[in-house]
This record gives sequence, C-alpha cells and structure tokens, in this order.
Amino acid sequence: MERGIDMTGLIAPAQRATVEALLHQRDLPPRQRERLEMVKAVWLGADIAAIAQWSGRTPRTVRRWLAAFREGGVMALAGAPIPGRPPKADAAYLAALEQAVDTPPRSLGLPFDIWSSRRLSAYLAETTGVRIAPGWLRVLLHRQRFACGRPKHTLDHLQDPAEVAACAAALQAAGGKGGSSAGAVRVAF
Repeated sequence: MERGIDMTGLIAPAQRATVEALLHQRDLPPRQRERLEMVKAVWLGADIAAIAQWSGRTPRTVRRWLAAFREGGVMALAGAPIPGRPPKADAAYLAALEQAVDTPPRSLGLPFDIWSSRRLSAYLAETTGVRIAPGWLRVLLHRQRFACGRPKHTLDHLQDPAEVAACAAALQAAGGKGGSSAGAVRVAF
C-alpha cells in the first residue's frame, strides 16, 4: 500500500458485511457507492494506484476516503450535504405545480385556454410567492412526467360531419389521394 494507508486487518467482518449490504442497495447515492467500492477493492487486495485508475480519482483522493473509512467507518463515506442555497421548488411548490397543470386555466379565472411555461411560471409566482424561470419550470414538468409542447389547433369543431363524410366517400370513389390507382408502378427513365 502507498503512504501508510494499510487497510489489511483493519476491516472487521461486521464492517465487510455492512459494506456488502450497502452495495446491494439500489437507491445508494453514486458517490457513496464509489467510496464503498474503493474500500471493498482494498480488502480484495487492490492497491491505491489501481483503485485510482478504475475510479477516475487521484491516488490522494482514494487515500483520503480510505483514511475516512478507517477513522469513521461506513458513516464517514456518506457525502456531506451539497453546499448552496436550498432548492426553491420544494414539495409544496411541486404540489401547486401539479394542481395548476391539471386545472384548466379558464376555471381559475384566467383569460387563456392553454398553459405555457411563461404563464404557468407567472401564475405560480403569484399564488405561491416563489418565482421560478420558465425554462427551469419546463425541467420540473419533465421530471414530474408532464409533456410540454405546442398546442395543436384544429378546425374540426367547425366542420359539418355530414359534409366531411360526403367528401371522404367522394375521395374513396376517386381512388384515394392523387387520383392514381393503388399499386401503380412508376418508372423513371
């Protein structure tokens, strides 16, 4: 081992069982999984350089996580909270978003029929007090499995069903689109 990080004999069977159990969890954060795999690789006999190579980390980083495990056990491998401002879109905001998307805008007293990300952002800023940009709102909608897209406006509601049926019958009698017979072969010279 390099630079005094000797893990042989320091990993108790109970710790090995704990590491193995954690590695079998599906919802384990990727960073913690990588650190646990580093520890497992050491007790399987891998050296620091090999671990650094397959993990894509520097040998210094590998030594740091192995030392953290030696001093604090499995709990020391859990990453610290990511610094920064907490997200604006908390559970209450996401619930308001879902309720707004499922409600037609007219029933909320708004002068339009279709939500756009800009309109939805403005509405939620007014009702929740949290302003989120329309672009980020589209990301949140995608995460919530809502489809975003442009509305397709048709004039079907203005058409007379009897006339549509008569036109379809006339088109069928003429042989379909273009008036050519089905199955005709065209030859290019």
